[in-house]
Amino acid sequence: MHKPREGDFYGTFTVGGEVFEIYYGFYEAFERESPYNEPVPVYPDLKSHARYGAEGAPIVTQMQLACEHYDGKESEDSCGHCLHFQKGEALFGLCKCKKRRKDVLKTE
Repeated sequence: MHKPREGDFYGTFTVGGEVFEIYYGFYEAFERESPYNEPVPVYPDLKSHARYGAEGAPIVTQMQLACEHYDGKESEDSCGHCLHFQKGEALFGLCKCKKRRKDVLKTE
């Protein structure tokens, strides 16, 4: 089994009707410079660049920092630990918080 290299294809995932192609890479430049770090699957920054599923629910990743509507253990702070998180493929999911739906955000 070969070690993944930066730019290698990791997989295609569908969540909420949206398709994401994921490649291996690094989140930070300093990670690339360390001889001990290997590339990891790089997921899009869905907090800064929101994408929504077919029913208006925000698409999120398990590891992204939670928003102000987080509902879960106080010691956790990622979407994957929130009760609103609905698991999708790989580390993707949908935020089922009614306050974050695309149609609700447009009317506020």
